[in-house]
Amino acid sequence: MSELILTVDVGNTSTTCGVWEVEGTLTALFSFKTTQVVSCEELLIKLKDLLSLYNLSFYSIKGLSIACVVPPLEDFWIELGRRWLTREVIIANHETVPIEIDLLYPGEVGADRLVNAFAGWKKYRKPLIIVDFGTAITFDCVSERGVYLGGAIAPGLFLSMEALYRGTAKLPKVDLSNPPKLALGKDTISALKSGLIYGFAGLTDALVERLSKEIASEPLVLATGGLATYIAPHSRTISKIDPTITLEGLLYLWNHHHQLL
Repeated sequence: MSELILTVDVGNTSTTCGVWEVEGTLTALFSFKTTQVVSCEELLIKLKDLLSLYNLSFYSIKGLSIACVVPPLEDFWIELGRRWLTREVIIANHETVPIEIDLLYPGEVGADRLVNAFAGWKKYRKPLIIVDFGTAITFDCVSERGVYLGGAIAPGLFLSMEALYRGTAKLPKVDLSNPPKLALGKDTISALKSGLIYGFAGLTDALVERLSKEIASEPLVLATGGLATYIAPHSRTISKIDPTITLEGLLYLWNHHHQLL
């Protein structure tokens, strides 16, 4: 087996990890709830247990590439990589991701958003809007020249559902895996499902159409993130679900900095 690289996308709700061979073969994919840890050893134990499910040794991993939007956790991941791995750790940010950024304040943009834009341009080489359905829904625009143009941020699906549950006396949590056939809900459960699924599909389409006009192109619209499968089938603007684009982008970032590919 060739050299293995661990890519880690630390989000507000979940942390997703992919183990790759440097040429691009994904050998393991897993995720776990993002929680505050007290040491890099705690992360080490969690990773060793998860990797063992794939018959992989932690010590076979020779590099670590990270996008982290939870600042208190970033140092633990860096320490983990530097203490237990043989190479330096690559941290995605506006200085390390090799994409031109057309923003007023480049340092403010989330690492995952930059990585998505970088990966999308490298894979597709065309204007893009990447919609990431996570804790928040982010819309990231890439020009026909591969410039990151910015985008939009909206509350995520589960975040909105949790707000309804906590902010109302009688509205329950609902399972969104089985959407209603009609938008016209005839009971509370179907009405909630309709508002969340079809409402967020409408939000997605409205923002994609507006952003497309403002970037003056007909972009390829990609969906990613853990909740993409709930919304993308009901959107008229999303062309494709690309579930591992962030992790692929982190692999591209590692290879770029080590001039492997």
